[in-house]
Amino acid sequence: MILTEQIIEQVQEKGNIPGYIVNRLVKECKQDALVFAKEIINTGYVTRDEIGPIYGNTMNVAYLNLDSTLFHDELLDILPNDIAFKFQAMPVYQIGSTVTVAFSQPLDINRINTIQTLLGKSIEPIFSFPDEILSSIQINYHRNKEIDEIASHFDFDRYANLTDQQLVDLKPVVELSQSLLMLAIKDKVSDIHIEAKEDMYLVRFRKDGILLDKMHFPRMLGTSLVARYKVLSKLDITERRTPQDGKIALDVGEHTIDIRVSTLPATHGEKIVMRLLGSVASGIPLDINKISMSEDVQEEFKQALNEPNGIIFVTGPTGSGKTTTLYAALNQINNPEVNILTIEDPVEYQIPSITQSQVDNKSGRTFSSILRAALRQDPDIILVGEIRDSETARIASEAALTGHLVLSTLHTNNALQAITRLIDMGVEAYVVAPAILGVLAQRLLRRNCEHCIEEYKPDIESLKKYFYWDNENVELPKLYRGTGCDQCNGTGYKGRIGIHEFVRLTPNLRDMILNHASFNDLKLEADKLGFKDMRYDGFKKAFKGITTIEEVIRITASN
Repeated sequence: MILTEQIIEQVQEKGNIPGYIVNRLVKECKQDALVFAKEIINTGYVTRDEIGPIYGNTMNVAYLNLDSTLFHDELLDILPNDIAFKFQAMPVYQIGSTVTVAFSQPLDINRINTIQTLLGKSIEPIFSFPDEILSSIQINYHRNKEIDEIASHFDFDRYANLTDQQLVDLKPVVELSQSLLMLAIKDKVSDIHIEAKEDMYLVRFRKDGILLDKMHFPRMLGTSLVARYKVLSKLDITERRTPQDGKIALDVGEHTIDIRVSTLPATHGEKIVMRLLGSVASGIPLDINKISMSEDVQEEFKQALNEPNGIIFVTGPTGSGKTTTLYAALNQINNPEVNILTIEDPVEYQIPSITQSQVDNKSGRTFSSILRAALRQDPDIILVGEIRDSETARIASEAALTGHLVLSTLHTNNALQAITRLIDMGVEAYVVAPAILGVLAQRLLRRNCEHCIEEYKPDIESLKKYFYWDNENVELPKLYRGTGCDQCNGTGYKGRIGIHEFVRLTPNLRDMILNHASFNDLKLEADKLGFKDMRYDGFKKAFKGITTIEEVIRITASN
């Protein structure tokens, strides 16, 4: 695809990109429009969703970001993956007798005719970037039936006398390990559990916060699979008596997915758990306007982000979406005029325009040591992945008092506990009080499946457990729930949303902190100022039909 002046001008205007950057990239890309797009996205001035339509309009076709869409699996049975790869074509969905197919070169008649002949249907070509097509081919062509086929053809008698080191390099084991990871990415799961049972290995996927049985393998194949993942994460496969931790860097197209690996000796053999970080197919938008934050909470949060200095915490348990919210916040305030540094363990999302540092305790690169070094790098904004110790807490708080905006996370049950937690960690009250701008606490709960959602009449007695009901004649509110279908595996839920609470520190709250007020006193003062907790936010979303009362109660039981 040839780079035209029209594309250059529209892209530059869309991202308000300095001329010297555009001129340099134009020379480097040698008139290749797709190379230009890749490099300009890497600068951070524009996103692919912003310039994709520009490229599509130039060719009179629509643009579709394949990293955040769904595919009709039956089309993949018709078009082999090697053909899809060769022609950079990805069938997306079928409406009537027409199949929408994404091409990196949607004006190439030869490609279109070839794919149309193979599919035996008329084609509507659309444009997607080459890396999106490559990623989608790698991910979506791995399905349960491919894994079942590999497992069913595994020759147990032939491999019975092989050592673990020999088994992990067998083609079926290599293919199975790769297919299982790709299937997990496709299903948008957060964790893969491979558990040794008495007579087999069970594979479970954590999706939308809930563990679901996915498949099982014979013990010999399951043992080989665990050993294969240990090799990929550079762990000792001969050591089965002690827990081990490692990491896999999985290349998917032009993206890299970091997978955190943990092994644990158990009664019937090793269990391995793998957490997928920053998945290219997670479908999670790093946009503060698209993370289901209520308008009132979002407005207060944005106001705090616009402050030039201070510290903002996002709190919640592991897996509650804290890092995603932090990166959405960074994207909200990121621009070429500020220097942003991050300190993480691990780096979950790659953002080209931001300097990101990886913690490595073994080599002495701790949160506190990197934070000290970062303060000498003339930063405007610093993201500290997690406050784990008093030293890091003190340095971060002092940085917030000396002209830096600091974003970080804490493991607390609610927003106000972050304040008392810092003091408990040894940070003086006279540092905490002026340093903190605000605290956002959040949880993730399951969203009603849009394919099987229905309205129902709630039981008034159950509602009385959670709401004041002083007029029996008042009409009951409408509530909604999923009935269960193929799209949601019969659960009634598909996807997750966040519920939030935000505390913005006022002069009164700061004075109370300085005077060592108790948590209960701080809560009473916040309530006077109109503070609403997460359960309140969750109930609002339940009455809007986004989730259920039962799900809100399950997630906020500690409230």
